Amino acid sequence: MATVIFLVLFLAVLLLALRPVWGPKEPFPEPPRREELLRELEVLKEEVQNLEGEEKKLALARVVELERALEGWRPPEPRPFNPWPVALALGVVVLLGVGLWRYTLPRLPGETTVTARAEARELKALQDKAKRTGEVADLLAWGRRAYELQAFDQAAEAYLEVLKKEPTNVEAVRRVGILLFMGGRLEEAQMFLEIAQHADPKAAEGWLFLGNIYFQRGQAKEAIAAWEKYLEVGGEARERVEGLIAMARAQAQGGTDGKTVYQARCAACHGLTGEGGVGPRLQGNPVLKSPEAVREIVLRGRGTMPAIPLSEEELKVLLEFLGTL
Repeated sequence: MATVIFLVLFLAVLLLALRPVWGPKEPFPEPPRREELLRELEVLKEEVQNLEGEEKKLALARVVELERALEGWRPPEPRPFNPWPVALALGVVVLLGVGLWRYTLPRLPGETTVTARAEARELKALQDKAKRTGEVADLLAWGRRAYELQAFDQAAEAYLEVLKKEPTNVEAVRRVGILLFMGGRLEEAQMFLEIAQHADPKAAEGWLFLGNIYFQRGQAKEAIAAWEKYLEVGGEARERVEGLIAMARAQAQGGTDGKTVYQARCAACHGLTGEGGVGPRLQGNPVLKSPEAVREIVLRGRGTMPAIPLSEEELKVLLEFLGTL
C-alpha cells in the first residue's frame, strides 16, 4: 500500500513539474506566409512615422489588415525558469526511493519481501552479536534462527564456528550433518548424523535426515530403521514418515514405475505427493512443464538439492510421473 501511495504522489508531482516544459499551444493554425507578413508589418510600422496625409492612412490601414491576418497567433513569450517544480519533483523521487528501500527492497541477508524485513533484521542482529562476542550460546542462537529462516549458508557458518570452539556440541554436529545432506555430500552427512544420533538418540530431526540419507544411498533397511526411531522419539511429521516407511517397504519388493521412483528418491524431501517439505513444493510447480530442465536438476542438482543418480529408465518414468502432479 505504501508503495502505491508513493508512486501516485511521484507521478502527480512529475506531471506538475513538466507542465511548463510543454509550453502554450497555439489556439489557431498559423496563417500562411506568417514570416513575410511579420516582416511587412515591421517595415510598415517604421515607415508610417515618416508618412503624412493619404499615404499614412493607407499604411495604417495595411497595418490593421496585417494585424488582423495575424490575429490568433502570437509567438510564445519565454517563461522565466522556476526551480520549485523541479525541486519538488526531485524531492518526491527521493521520498519514493526511500519508501521503496524501506518497505520493499531487500536490505539484509535473507530479506526479499516486506514480511521478511523484520526477520532479516533480527537475523542480522544475532549474527553481529555472535561475531562480536564469539560465545557459543550466541553462535547457537544465530545458527538456530538462520536454520529456521532457511538461511542455510549462515546456519552452516554459525554451527561450524560452534564446532571450532566446542567440537562435542551435539546440536552443531547434527545440524552440520543435515546441511551437508542438503549440499549433496551424503557420505560426510551420514558420518556427522550417526555421531550425533549416537550421542543424542532422542533428537527426532536427526533420525529423519539419517533415514533420508540411507534411502538415497540405497540402504532401504537402514532407512526404515532410522525412520522408525523418528516415530519412537515423537517426531512431529508422523504421517509423512509413516508414508516413507510404507514406500520403502514397497520399493524393496521391486518396481520401476514413476511413482515408486519418486517415492524412493524424491519423497523424502519433497513430500509423498509433492506437497513440499525440506525441498520445495512440486505440485503446480511451473518447472515441471519443462522436462529437460527437470532432468538437468535431477541429474546435476541445484541449490541445496543434491544430484540424484538415476538410470535412463528410472529418469523416464520419473519425469512422466512428475508431469501428473
